[in-house]
Amino acid sequence: MDPDLPLIEALQAGDDSALNELIDRHREPLHRFVFRYLRNEAACADVVQETFVRVYFKAGKFQPKSSVKTWIYAVALNLCRDQFRRLARHRGDVSMDAPVRSDASRVEVADRSPLPSARAAESDRFAQLQRAIDALPEKLREAIILFSLEQRSQHEVADILRITPKAVETRVYHAKARLRAALESEMCPDGA
Repeated sequence: MDPDLPLIEALQAGDDSALNELIDRHREPLHRFVFRYLRNEAACADVVQETFVRVYFKAGKFQPKSSVKTWIYAVALNLCRDQFRRLARHRGDVSMDAPVRSDASRVEVADRSPLPSARAAESDRFAQLQRAIDALPEKLREAIILFSLEQRSQHEVADILRITPKAVETRVYHAKARLRAALESEMCPDGA
């Protein structure tokens, strides 16, 4: 049985406190997923908040065809799609007038990496991978993030994306193939 179903039923019955329990259960993993999708903390916070607002207002329409968690992720994914498109239009925009946040916490960690050049190379590889993921078509990007990065099962991803598990497998396969090709072409741009 779905452990979140009684909370949705409580929301449907008018018990608003059930939303707090849903938020406590799902906020952190949902935040990780949304951040991996958008890679923008402010947009991520907005999407997570809006997800729970929509869960609250749409709880009455929830049909237990899938788990509540899957439904919450599907709501978040739809919001991510919209936000990703908005962010893509403004990726290069930088405000030189924006104040530096004084409340941002700074944590210093001892650097045990052997050489700065090794860190730079790793950072470059990560940036290449992230650019390659961003360049994937939406259907492939969603599947690879949910399955490989979020480590959701094929069935969970299928429920969230409203496709079959076989379609998830196919999309992940194609996403990985495109990522491999993109990374190989960046490493050897002249084809040598």
